[in-house]
Amino acid sequence: MRILISGGGIAGLTLAYWLHRYGHTPVVVERAPHGRLGGYGIDFFGTGYDVAARMGIADRLAAHQLPTESIRYVDGAGRVAARLDRRLLEKVIRGPYLALMHTTLEEALGDAVHDKADIRYGRSITAIEQSPGGVGVTFTDGECESFDLVLGADGVHSQTRELAFGPEGDFAHHLGYAMACYPVPDTYGLGPHRIHHSEPGRQTIVYPSDVPGQLIALFLHRTQDRRPPPRAQRRTALRGAFADAGPLTAQLLDAAPEEGLFMDTLTQITMPSWHTGRIALTGDACSAMTLTSAQGASMAMAGGYLLAQALHRHDDHRAAFLAYQNRLRPAVQQRQQRARAFARSLVPATRPGIAAQHLISRLVLRDLFTGLLRRGYGDTTSILDRT
Repeated sequence: MRILISGGGIAGLTLAYWLHRYGHTPVVVERAPHGRLGGYGIDFFGTGYDVAARMGIADRLAAHQLPTESIRYVDGAGRVAARLDRRLLEKVIRGPYLALMHTTLEEALGDAVHDKADIRYGRSITAIEQSPGGVGVTFTDGECESFDLVLGADGVHSQTRELAFGPEGDFAHHLGYAMACYPVPDTYGLGPHRIHHSEPGRQTIVYPSDVPGQLIALFLHRTQDRRPPPRAQRRTALRGAFADAGPLTAQLLDAAPEEGLFMDTLTQITMPSWHTGRIALTGDACSAMTLTSAQGASMAMAGGYLLAQALHRHDDHRAAFLAYQNRLRPAVQQRQQRARAFARSLVPATRPGIAAQHLISRLVLRDLFTGLLRRGYGDTTSILDRT
């Protein structure tokens, strides 16, 4: 079948690879001019790692891990209030664990699929019309084409979902936070550690990227806004949200770029069905979990893999879509539920709440509580068949 994939991120590229592997002809459209290549760090393990291994890119990813030895939670004076060492984290995960830049994973996926799919950057869908025999699609450049299936992998703000299922507000579950991130020069002497500093209602995180001499600054703050501000206003909005912050945060804000600042809300997507007719969704388009799950990238790869596998195993696309949803959705729902629970205590709203968070973290971040930590992370095992 000739299949259109809307979205050239982690889920879309994984899906394209496996569709080609199973004999289909994938066409990928991505609205960004050269791929999305987000500049932030991700935790990568479980199902995602297994899919990467089956694609032959796991060793490449392992060679580009972030040089992070521990996660440190510091107080206003810079003193370490609690820490999570990588050794304990790997024990909690119970399997291969990689700390990666989002860019690293997308580049590896792009290289794996570049000669296996027709990838068209700078294009997206503006209209979809289904018929019994196919799907007619209109693109932003005015061109119209027909496909056997259309698969939406275009993220939490999916245009495919908007056109085929309805407005984002019908499916969005806002967790009450916004985030922003950008790279900064490493002039702070923080070493191979990820630093978390919380103040009431907001948190600053900084960690080394995979580029020598570069750090990633990431900011979280409580908000009821459901969409990020316009790009031209993001730097000002971030400074306002972190006004009167501590010295490290103030220095990082001074280094914020005028342009290229990534910002979004922490929003989950929950849907009663991931498919309609000849259209199906995967990745964040139907099951966004947010960074509070620590499993978004892994489950995006799971979605791409399992959707392609279902289409290979079933002659009828409707049966394939249903089998894919039934297989993946329980795992997604479990992880979304845990992410929502974790988000409620992610950034305490008061200083006593922060002090209590530090105390609890100092008590439980040790081998004795490995089982408890594992439950907090959720199910980190692979959901793939072993064959």
